Amino acid sequence: MWGDVNCDENVDMADAVLIMQSISNPNKYGLNGSDENRITEQGQANGDVDFSSKGITTKDALRIQEYLLGKFVSMDPHVQG
Repeated sequence: MWGDVNCDENVDMADAVLIMQSISNPNKYGLNGSDENRITEQGQANGDVDFSSKGITTKDALRIQEYLLGKFVSMDPHVQG
């Protein structure tokens, strides 16, 4: 599911937060981090919703937030607006 970074079958602010945590604190929340709630490979795939850059970046977290604010009608990165 596009945008579902924590793989809980919902797209919400927690997904954007997990992206930011995985970037800023990879030892804990990165793919090989120590926290049980770290990002997973599936979460990374789900969260790569901004195609202007490859992989998980802050732009993906921003797109999720913009979706939650109603700027985008879909989390599918192939759909604009």
